[in-house]
Amino acid sequence: MITATIRRNNNGIVQEVAVTGHAGQGPYGHDIVCAAVSALSETLILGLTKVAPVAMDYQLDMGHLVITLQETPSERTQAIIDTFCLGLRDLANGEPKFVRYREHILSHSRPRRRE
Repeated sequence: MITATIRRNNNGIVQEVAVTGHAGQGPYGHDIVCAAVSALSETLILGLTKVAPVAMDYQLDMGHLVITLQETPSERTQAIIDTFCLGLRDLANGEPKFVRYREHILSHSRPRRRE
């Protein structure tokens, strides 16, 4: 199962994104659910590095994506992240056996400053 966990601060701003696991919907190379999550994840990284750059730490490997924002995202950056979240949530609703989507509010979010 793929688990997507989105962590937002008290203002609803995404601070962390974690997507881990494999869907197991089909054989390796033919798993359309994994392919959909991979496409969304790769597109998110492209958006956050090329379209609306934001200071972040990220790790992207097979079956594993973790992003931690190092600054408050701009409205454009937040729109890219929210679109990614909508895509994952929709996929989880359509394929609940293979994708789990969760959002959490961070109780102790550290202050972030956009420079």
